[in-house]
Formats: sequence, structure tokens, C-alpha cells
Amino acid sequence: MNPCEHIRSHIFERFNKKDAEKNLSALCYSLLSAQLKKWEALEKTYKSLQNIMTRNIRCTGFSVLLQYNPERITSSLAGTGNSNENEHSCFLCLHNLPERQQGILYQDVFLILCNPAPVLPFHFTVAHVNHYRQDIMAHMDTFLALIADFGSQWTVLYNGPRCGASAPHHLHFQVIPSGKTPIEKEIREKERLTIVKQKKGVIFYKVSKLEREIMVIEGNDSIAIADALNEYMATLKKYLPADEEPMINIAGFFEEKRWRLIVFPRKKHRPQAFFQEGDRRVVVSPAILEMLGLIITPMKKDFEKLDAKTIEAIYNEVSLKKILPYNYVQPSK
Repeated sequence: MNPCEHIRSHIFERFNKKDAEKNLSALCYSLLSAQLKKWEALEKTYKSLQNIMTRNIRCTGFSVLLQYNPERITSSLAGTGNSNENEHSCFLCLHNLPERQQGILYQDVFLILCNPAPVLPFHFTVAHVNHYRQDIMAHMDTFLALIADFGSQWTVLYNGPRCGASAPHHLHFQVIPSGKTPIEKEIREKERLTIVKQKKGVIFYKVSKLEREIMVIEGNDSIAIADALNEYMATLKKYLPADEEPMINIAGFFEEKRWRLIVFPRKKHRPQAFFQEGDRRVVVSPAILEMLGLIITPMKKDFEKLDAKTIEAIYNEVSLKKILPYNYVQPSK
């Protein structure tokens, strides 16, 4: 099968905003409904969501939600690596998608797919049709367009290639319903926010008392937002020289015609406890969901024994702190 035939067989619907008859959110609901009827493997994992266990843990000044979800074991154990994994074995490449999996062709080069190992109902993966490595700045226009096109009821997620992406070799985003993670409420508490910079209508906020270093970038102009994130990334690179992008996780929101990016700079992908053996091992692999306060535990023993002290220690260990840009920058126009 040639590449064109490969993609045609996996297209459920197409979306280009200028001539779309339905909004993107409605199309995604239709996609999921159709896939649950047609794709037995997806139906099985969605039914398993009914059996997941959750519990809240109150930490010092914030809370997290633990989720016991054994279907996420593959993602939690996924490697990263610096090389671009061969596309012949890449599970996001078109020729490796399950025969019954279909998606919405977005902007002619991305395919919106139902995530086969969901953490929430209505969990989507947005994968490029070509085998490109994760690189947020090269595709910032698509990221911001996705955030706006999905709208205020959805959150668009990005994991850097070295800190949470289960397919670091293949460009992709994730989409989940908004309002499902603890941090979304916590960052609305004004006492936590400090304006550290204003530029071209974009506001940079630091967020305190969450045991994670967080920068919020907010504005109503997509070009200015992209420039602001690029500036932030460039500054991070001065502190963390690397051949590829600095380790970051990003969640994107769109409310009242304004973008809000929650950026988590990272110094490590996984805590030391992940690499221990026996009962000392904790299989928690912080990616964007975990940084947002929804901690996925594929092992029941970890779900049962994790406590506030351990969670705070994990956040401290994997978050980049102290040397961040804009710590002392005064607001400017």
C-alpha cells in the first residue's frame, strides 16, 4: 500500500477551519463514538476506565489526584533516547496504525486519533502524518491553532522528547477535557501568581507554593505568544545547554480569546525511585499529566503507598528550580 492509500484508509473526517461545517470538538465526539463501535480494542480500554481507582492526596499547599491505571504501563515505561527511532517500528506512523483505527485529518498533516490507552474519557492523540521528532518550536503555530480550534472545553498537551513523550521520535500532542487536573484550579488563586514580565501584550507569571517550577504565559495574539515561548526556551538553553530543546512539558488553554500556556521546565525525566528494585521502586514517570497534578500509577502497590512526602520529593527532584530566567525581571512594556 502506498503512502496515499495508507492515509486515506485511516481518515474518518477532515478539518480545515475555513471550510469546516462542524467544529473540531463535535467532530472528535463523532470520531470517538464511531471508533467505539468499530474498534474492539478501543472499546475494551474505554470500558476499563470504569474500573480505575483514584484518590486525592493533600500535600503542602496543593493537592494531587492519584489514578491507578494498569493500561498505562507501556507509556510509563517508555524510553526516550536521543536518536530518531526507525519509523518501521513507530506506533504512530500510518503504516503501523491498527487497521480499524481512524482519525480526523487536521490541517492536512496531522491525524487526530482516539488514544488507545486513555486516562480520561475523550482522550485524543494528535500525530503528524510524517515521522518527525518532537519539536515544539518548529510546530508552535499548529499547537496554538489546535488550542484555539478545540476551544475552552479542552486542554492541549505537549511532552518534550526527553521528559514524558512515549513516542519522542514522532511529533504528537494530546488533548483531554479541561477541568480534570488539580492545577487548573490552583493557578487561578491570585495569591500564587507573580507577574515577572510583560511584553507585546503577553504576560509572564510565576506560580508559587506548588513544589514545581511553573511559568504561565498568557496573551491574545498567537504570534506574540509564540515569540514569548521562543524567548523563554532560548533563555532556558543558556542555563541548560543542549543539542535539542530544553526539557519541558506544556499545557495549553484557550479562554475568552486568550491563550494560556502552563510551562513546566524540567531537570530530570524520572525520579531516582523509578530505577530502584523490588519494593523500593516507584513506577511514576512524570509527564505533563503528572506535572498538572494527575499522577498515573500503573502499579497498584504504588497507588496504595504513595504519600504527600514522596510526591513532594518527586516534584522537587524532577523540576528545574533556582536558576530560572525572569526570577528577578521587572515588568516591562
